[in-house]
Amino acid sequence: MQELLQNMVETYGDKIYRLALRYTGDRDQAQDLTQETFLQAFKNLGRFDRTKEPGPWLFKITANLCRNWLRDNREIPVESMEDYNLTTGSSPEKIYFDRENERELALALDRLPQMYREVILLKHVGELSYAEICDTLGLELSLVKNRLYRGRTMLKELLLKGSEY
Repeated sequence: MQELLQNMVETYGDKIYRLALRYTGDRDQAQDLTQETFLQAFKNLGRFDRTKEPGPWLFKITANLCRNWLRDNREIPVESMEDYNLTTGSSPEKIYFDRENERELALALDRLPQMYREVILLKHVGELSYAEICDTLGLELSLVKNRLYRGRTMLKELLLKGSEY
C-alpha cells in the first residue's frame, strides 16, 4: 500500500502541484493542496479501484480541494504561476515578457466560468486525456469536448482583448 502511494506521488506529484498552482496562484497554497491530495488519497486508498489508473482519481481529489479553497478564498490570483527556468542565456527582457504573458494568461483564466476553466486546467496543466477528464469530473465525453471548445474560445477572446480586463 505504501509502495502504491509512493508511485502515485512520483508519477503525479508535479502535475497535481501545477494544477493546484493554476487554481490558487500561490506556491505555498499549491504545495499544501498537493500534500492534502496525497493525504486524502492515503486515507481513502482502500476505496481506490486498483484496476484503474490513479490519475483521474487523484485529479478529482485535487479539483475538489481546489474548489473548496476557491470558495473559501475568493481572491483572484494574479501573480506569475510557474517557476521559471532561468537559464544564463535568458535576457531580462525575455524574462519580463514571459512573466507578463503568464500574468495575462492567469488573469484571463480567472475570468472564465469555473466549468470551463476546470476542463482547460485538467487538459493543459494536468495533461489528462479526454477519458481521464470524463472520469475526473463525472461528465460525458461530448460535454467535456464542448466545455473545452467553449473555454478555449472564451480564453482566446479574453486574451485578444488584452488589457481591457
